[in-house]
Amino acid sequence: MLDGYKIGVASVASTRDDHGLDPVPQGQRAAVILWTDDTAGAYAELTASGAPALAAPHRWLDRLLIAWTADPDGNPIQIVQQL
Repeated sequence: MLDGYKIGVASVASTRDDHGLDPVPQGQRAAVILWTDDTAGAYAELTASGAPALAAPHRWLDRLLIAWTADPDGNPIQIVQQL
């Protein structure tokens, strides 16, 4: 944890099987996971500002609310909130 920021890693299998995305399993691909207190609000703000909407906020593992968007290079970004 760095100044309140947490960095997490999602596997290719989890990204594909649990979240329905089509990750690129080869090369220099990675997903950045950002933890927040308001996944829905962060997702709405990012997509309203032009970030691609990859997956709308949804419950995962009955304890997290997650959503997916992408950075300007198309790398996936997961936004996560503890429920």
